[in-house]
Amino acid sequence: MEKRKGMSPLIAAVVLIAATMTIAAVIAFWASGFVKEKLTESESITGGSKCFGAEFNLRSGSYDSSTKSLHLILDNRKSVDLQIKNVFLIYSDEPVATKTLDNTTLKGNEIKDFTIENVDDGFLTGEIKTQCPDVSIYFTYSQVT
Repeated sequence: MEKRKGMSPLIAAVVLIAATMTIAAVIAFWASGFVKEKLTESESITGGSKCFGAEFNLRSGSYDSSTKSLHLILDNRKSVDLQIKNVFLIYSDEPVATKTLDNTTLKGNEIKDFTIENVDDGFLTGEIKTQCPDVSIYFTYSQVT
């Protein structure tokens, strides 16, 4: 009878560990690329980390019918600087009126007043939008009169 020689248990263990480490490295490389891609995609949709935790509210407001101006006091509740982009005013009898605010920044933890000119009286509701897609506030006519 011929005696067969097999692989030594020590060499078999080393080969198994090497194969496992190679597979783990390939999976880690693939997963890191996948996570980076999804993170970049998520940041482009939500405004990214620069918008994370951003929050502001309407402290008070008033409407002056003689000058047709809307006066708003906004309170930035977090440390994220917000660019106030648009104010949308919704009327019952006409389309939405859009007021664009160029280069209007509400710095982090700041309370600031804004005046919007040429606002017709009697809007039902309004919305203030920022550069962050998910950061906006709604208000009603009764809140600012």
